[in-house]
Amino acid sequence: MKKALALLATTFVGILLVGCSNGSSSTSSSSSNNNNDYKTEMSKGNKAVDKKDYETAADHFESANEAKNTKKSKASEIQADKLADAIEDMKDREFTDAKKSLTTAKNQTDGNSKMTSHSKKLLSQVKTIIRRRSDYNANIKTAKELIKSNNNDQARTLLEQVTNADGIKGKYYSDIYKKAKKLLDNLPASSSTSENTTADNNSSDSNSSSTDNNSNDSSDDSNNPAAKGDFDIEKKEVDGKKITDEDIAKARQDLTNQGVKNVGAWSDNDIVRAIKNAAADGRTTIKPSDAQVR
Repeated sequence: MKKALALLATTFVGILLVGCSNGSSSTSSSSSNNNNDYKTEMSKGNKAVDKKDYETAADHFESANEAKNTKKSKASEIQADKLADAIEDMKDREFTDAKKSLTTAKNQTDGNSKMTSHSKKLLSQVKTIIRRRSDYNANIKTAKELIKSNNNDQARTLLEQVTNADGIKGKYYSDIYKKAKKLLDNLPASSSTSENTTADNNSSDSNSSSTDNNSNDSSDDSNNPAAKGDFDIEKKEVDGKKITDEDIAKARQDLTNQGVKNVGAWSDNDIVRAIKNAAADGRTTIKPSDAQVR
């Protein structure tokens, strides 16, 4: 009887050992498969990134993360998703949304270095687009106000600046170009006349008259923000220092605090000029008159 019990116990222990061995082998095999799947999906995701196919990349990184949850796979999935969203937003001219997505992709830690680099590049591009669109729209708004006050020549100058801007007919600005072009086409003919003397008319009276007319024109334009090259692009620098977006925003707030109601109609170019003119007078706070060309 004792021998039988001992044999039974030995058999039971043997079965347990075999079971544990099989379980360990199964677990090891499963882990190995997961590792292989992870490596495969990460590799496919990185290849898709090389092609800038971020939607496909995001799918592969998601699969990799399901096979083996790591910081690298999760961060890469987020980056690819955000880049795909941003590119779609840019196509739809939803630049504020694109900026948010690109900022997230750029700041993602443990991600893919190529996606981080591309995010930085696109983010810089989007910021430039947003600034230029703001300037163009502000110029169009100002042109509309000038048209209402019958200052058509000034409005024409401003609208021509918009319609002739580099890249204005491209996919990111074409909607603005169409608005400016429509306003420009609907403007009446220029009010300029041919009252100036001709080459054959050399009388002193004519020359004097011409001088007086030019003098009057200059006088009339002296209070006109569009006069004497107002729409030339101002270099964003004063006293050797760069004029930043923060400086421009502060200047706009200074004008608002002074009761200026149409600050939104001022282009960044106007603000930069005002900052320069104020600095020339030894001031850090601009005044409405600083926007005029001196």
